[in-house]
Order: sequence, then structure tokens, then C-alpha cells
Amino acid sequence: MTPHRKVHALVDAVAAGDLRAFEELYRLTSPKLYGIVLRLLRRPELASEAMRQAYRRVRSEAHTLRQNEDPVCWMVSIARGCALDMAWKRPVGDAFEPFDAAQRGNDPIASPHRSPALTRLLTCLGRLPEERRRMLLLAFYDGWSYEALSVYFDAPAPAIRAWMARSIHQLGEFLGRRS
Repeated sequence: MTPHRKVHALVDAVAAGDLRAFEELYRLTSPKLYGIVLRLLRRPELASEAMRQAYRRVRSEAHTLRQNEDPVCWMVSIARGCALDMAWKRPVGDAFEPFDAAQRGNDPIASPHRSPALTRLLTCLGRLPEERRRMLLLAFYDGWSYEALSVYFDAPAPAIRAWMARSIHQLGEFLGRRS
């Protein structure tokens, strides 16, 4: 039995009320789901709470999984939703920083000796609106995911993707022109 079919069979058993199947489902899927929620929340105690919420939802909504649906994607969607709900409910003073960048290597942007290509890119970035520039730098320079950007900018992930695509297109236009 493929892992996909096994997980699907376990979810079906959970829908029928099988607690052993639920334990096995948790054992097989929790490492992946925990990694996802920890990446979004960056605090183990919050990630643990999001996992509890996610598995409660998996158990209560197991009957909604369709036969042609990928059960792991379905569970990832639930876990991600629980983590994002927790992130959105944080107090205003609790800043969301997806990465701890206390120790960085050489920073080419901060270096006084920049290549002409980097100088040109930074000039083009300077032409973008502040929010879009910050979004691009957080994504490509600091490695933030669409989900992290979605939380930080308080916008849905599809909107973040669209803004990023437009901003990258604008950068391409700026770089295409010899400034």
C-alpha cells in the first residue's frame, strides 16, 4: 500500500471513530505537520497548540475528505490554517519574525563595495513602493515564505503572490531600461 493510500485509509478509519487509526495517523503525519506550523509560528509552545487544534479538526472533519483528494495536502491545509489563525490572534506587541537572523554571514547589501549589477538592482528596488520593496527583500533576501509574508502584511497568500509577481515584473522593466 502506498503511503498516500495508507494515510487515506487511516483518515477513513478515523472518520468511522477508530482511535487506533487516529494514533497511527498522528504518528505518520505529525513530524511533517509540526515542521510546517513551527516554520510559521517560530515558537514551539505555539506550534504545539496549533498541532492540537489541527488534529482536533482532522478528527472532527475526517468524514469530509473526498476519495480523490490527497489526504496529506488536506491535513497540511488544516494545520497551516490553524497556525495562521494563531499568528493572526497574537497581541500587537508580539512581532512576527519568521527567522532568527542574529548571526549573518557577509552581507552584500550592507557592504560598501558593491558590484555594479547589485548597485543597479538596488536602484531599481528603490523605484518600487516601500511595501513592495520590503516584501521582495523579505522573500528573496531573508527567505520568507508566502505564508510568512501573508501573516506579516496581513493579506491573503494569493494577494501576496500577485503583488510579488507584479513587483518582479516591474523590476524586470526597470532593469530592461538602461538607467
